[in-house]
Amino acid sequence: MLGPLLLRFGSDQQRRRYIPAILSAEEIWCQGFSEPEAGSDLAALRTRAVEGDDHFVVSGQKTWVSWGQFARWCGVLARTEDTTPKHRGISMLIVDMDSPGVELRPMTQITGHAEFCELFLDDVVVPKANLLAGRGDGWKIAMHTLGHERGTAALPRQVKLRTWLDRAVRVAAERTRDGEPLIDDPEAQVALARALIGIEVLRHHAYRTVGEFLNGGAVGPDSSSVKLLMADAEQRLAATALEVLGPTLQHGEPDELAENDFWYETYLYSRAATVYGGTQQIQRNIIADRVLGLPQE
Repeated sequence: MLGPLLLRFGSDQQRRRYIPAILSAEEIWCQGFSEPEAGSDLAALRTRAVEGDDHFVVSGQKTWVSWGQFARWCGVLARTEDTTPKHRGISMLIVDMDSPGVELRPMTQITGHAEFCELFLDDVVVPKANLLAGRGDGWKIAMHTLGHERGTAALPRQVKLRTWLDRAVRVAAERTRDGEPLIDDPEAQVALARALIGIEVLRHHAYRTVGEFLNGGAVGPDSSSVKLLMADAEQRLAATALEVLGPTLQHGEPDELAENDFWYETYLYSRAATVYGGTQQIQRNIIADRVLGLPQE
């Protein structure tokens, strides 16, 4: 998601430096957006960047930093202005995660994995060359990033969901209940078909969004509708897998335990789909206000 950000707002020098390493996966990036008191209300962030002669000094705390413990760089939103409206006083800085003053604390989730981190920045020195776009452009940059998280990111996500669905069908064909394959149950077939329909709908919307982007269009507020579809498709698939595979997930031979754990973890992680990238309520508000132009009370 930060790749399109650098392509859109980065200087020629920044693009030459960072994009090749992103494409080759030599350097991993993470996002420093949300804070303990600034999640859905992102503009309320308190992380500060104080300008020096040739650098900024950044201090603050970020949370929900995905895979931060593996990242080399972080796109950090920080407040650089105090006298302007809160949406206009934010800038984006590229922070080297190996810098003095950077501390990471992994957060173990209900899945058992520490996907997220808390990020603490204590007087971290960031060169002015690592300012993305202009000072005060952070909000515009953040909205562009979220548009890709909600829109173009659905393209690889639907591929993964289709892979998971195929996996569920294969396991349902291999496992039996009362001597009959699980896949032979008509109700199981209907449930899996509905999960497939949700993924197919998501696929077509994702193709449309990416197609518009590749043709020079912007990823705008209509990406919120794709995010709603993506969350619904993921949660429907995970719940369907648990329903169809049912009791066979509670026991099995040693070589089946990893498969069972996969579906439990998939279901638990899917519960976050209606929260990450902006909650369902926020997506509906964006669609109502910025897409449909409905009146506000």
